[in-house]
Amino acid sequence: MPLGSRFSLVLSAADEGADWAWAELYRDLAPTLLRFLTTQGAAEPEDLLAECFVHIVRNLHGFEGGEAAFRAWAFTIARSRLVDSWRAAGRRPVSATGSVPESLDRLLHHEAADRDMLQRASVLEVLDVLTPDQRAVIVLRVLDQFSVEETAQIIGKSAGAVKVLQNRAVKALRRTLGSGAGHEGAL
Repeated sequence: MPLGSRFSLVLSAADEGADWAWAELYRDLAPTLLRFLTTQGAAEPEDLLAECFVHIVRNLHGFEGGEAAFRAWAFTIARSRLVDSWRAAGRRPVSATGSVPESLDRLLHHEAADRDMLQRASVLEVLDVLTPDQRAVIVLRVLDQFSVEETAQIIGKSAGAVKVLQNRAVKALRRTLGSGAGHEGAL
């Protein structure tokens, strides 16, 4: 939910260290940033969200622009943290902890009861057919409603590349959803 006319007041108060302003910025940005990080396959999206806010706090004094530019800046930071986490994961292979039967039992008995979690898992499964860049474009353009130009800035590509990625992503989703549900016009 955008802050609208209150944005400049909240931002300047946050820059001066007002706790209420930081709380308001967090409430405004955190849900969409967390959704973005989660849909991009972040292993620890909450940790990355915290890193994003640490970066925002440290660098807010250098930010200039309106609310739309601030949101794009925050998503650019999130994308950078995400790419950094992917690189780090490539350098440090993850080793499994616990036993497979215990993990499966926990998954089947505790998490299956959470309908919202199952829905999120279904969405993530559908998004898994996309490349990371396609997934980022779809989430930013459709869910977060960024413009082509803002999306291009966030993911570090040209506006033309964003349009191509979005087109290819929609086609891939149509193929996937069409083959799974028998609905060719799902998107």
